[in-house]
Amino acid sequence: MYSFKTKSVEVLPASANCSEATEPPEKADFSDQEDLQFSDLLEKWMFANKIKHKGTTEDKYRYMINAHILQQLGAVSLDKLEATQINSFIHHKLTEGRLDGNGGLSPSYVRSMAVIIQSAINFGISENICKQTITGIYKPPAERSNPSILSIAEQKRLEKVLFSDFNETNAGILLSLYTGLRIGEVCALKWEDVDLECGELHVNSTVVRITEDVCGMNKYTLKIDKPKTKTSVRGIPIPTILSDGLIRLKKASKSMYVVSTTAGFVSPRTYEYRYHKVLKEAEIPEINYHALRHTFATRCVEAGIDTKTLSEILGHSSVATTMDIYVHSSMEQKRRQIEKLSMFNSL
Repeated sequence: MYSFKTKSVEVLPASANCSEATEPPEKADFSDQEDLQFSDLLEKWMFANKIKHKGTTEDKYRYMINAHILQQLGAVSLDKLEATQINSFIHHKLTEGRLDGNGGLSPSYVRSMAVIIQSAINFGISENICKQTITGIYKPPAERSNPSILSIAEQKRLEKVLFSDFNETNAGILLSLYTGLRIGEVCALKWEDVDLECGELHVNSTVVRITEDVCGMNKYTLKIDKPKTKTSVRGIPIPTILSDGLIRLKKASKSMYVVSTTAGFVSPRTYEYRYHKVLKEAEIPEINYHALRHTFATRCVEAGIDTKTLSEILGHSSVATTMDIYVHSSMEQKRRQIEKLSMFNSL
């Protein structure tokens, strides 16, 4: 059974032995439904959805529940839980919810907590744990800021550095810049996933960070896992500009992983550190790795690539997602359209 007690985080050495074997979770018991608190419902909800939530999602939900939701709502009796209490909690998190005391949390983060709360209540209704549904829970609208991208000048400087030394690290950065791969997908990419004869690569895996209970303590580990959504498993054409470099790199490689020089895969944190060293060499201001994916998508839109194709290459769940994030006019596009007005001056 899940326990929402906050545990101290400790990374155990690989040689650590447990005095007792780790036992699987007990079967959820919904029989005793009297005097249940909201914490009990959250526990049952997490257990029931364990098969659906991937490791990273489960970790995220558990952290939100432990660090935030239980503090204000955990001890509330289910038969006394009301929308006003929940909305008061949501307002508090938006205005002063940061654990370090420095203001409120982002609307998107608080929205995730509201979704957890509503989902748990809906589950309680379906399992006859809750006597009545609760409506009117406020879900802050998710704020979507414009994605960070490299300018064309910055991209050219970066590519000059990357192509000058087509090594494992630089090859992965170029793959993200020319195919939109996420950092976890790059780190998990194996040579067997790269068909250089056909000129395509296949995204079948990603590196994820999960939490495991080892001897009663949380141990954070990295593992190769399937992508979170079905659409993230995809095939992508390899741009011809990268083909020769990848062929040479594969012949010299001693690893099964494209961006690694050892038997194992490179952790995303280590790989991002290497990426920032390349940025410094190219004299480009600090920008996170995911900006490469945003840059790729933006260049595709600017080049007129159709949205359906771009959506499939990026592995988005829907074309609407792609359009919402990337299909908008850049300042340069707006400038070109405005300049069309100058035609009237010649009339």
